[in-house]
Amino acid sequence: MRTSLTMLLVLVGGLAWLPLRAAEFFYMDHDTLTERYVGAVGPLVLSGEIAPGDYDRLLAKIAADQDRFFKLNQLILASEQGDVDEALRIAKLVAQMFSEVTVGPLTGRCSGACFVIFAAASERATDGEGLIGVRRQPTVAAFLEQNAVPAALVKELDAAATDVYWLTPEDERSLGHRSATFARYLKVRCGWDEAVEREAYTGARPLSDMSAALACRNRVTRADGRKALAAALAARSLSH
Repeated sequence: MRTSLTMLLVLVGGLAWLPLRAAEFFYMDHDTLTERYVGAVGPLVLSGEIAPGDYDRLLAKIAADQDRFFKLNQLILASEQGDVDEALRIAKLVAQMFSEVTVGPLTGRCSGACFVIFAAASERATDGEGLIGVRRQPTVAAFLEQNAVPAALVKELDAAATDVYWLTPEDERSLGHRSATFARYLKVRCGWDEAVEREAYTGARPLSDMSAALACRNRVTRADGRKALAAALAARSLSH
């Protein structure tokens, strides 16, 4: 109950001071009434309409406490509309940092511009059905194809002229929980074996068989994620 109340305070209280048409970035366990962090370290949340300038704001939020962000290297998405070009910039950064994205009913759904961030992420997950939606956005079709989004879902960009197409559980399984690029990265850098992973998580073999691979994954993704963030910050400084 405390966690739910804190999240509600953040969503309601935090949005009050934000400019119109801008996403909010906050850590899940931040209590806006006391300005203190409560509970365990939580993931970073992107909530609200994605607007121009949000990419820079996300960079600044992560850079302000890199250790805090990379402890989980996770972003919760809760946005149902926004600027596609800005979402593409965020999507590329999220992919380069090997960040996981999640969507849950308590924080909100992800559709429209938000979908490109979800699709580009190294790993993605949802906590329920009807949380991921595709709107008509032909300008991002090529980007989605590059990120191995199934052709049937890309076609929904044209089919959903006015309404949102909400992904079914089957659609989400087709999209997959891990990007093809990230799967190759893990195999090359850590000798990751997806068959061993499946067996370990279904109880067919001990979880300890994944210990070395998981330790390698945490080490290399955090190191490379920090390098990607540093490169993004440097590029931002040069452009301003």
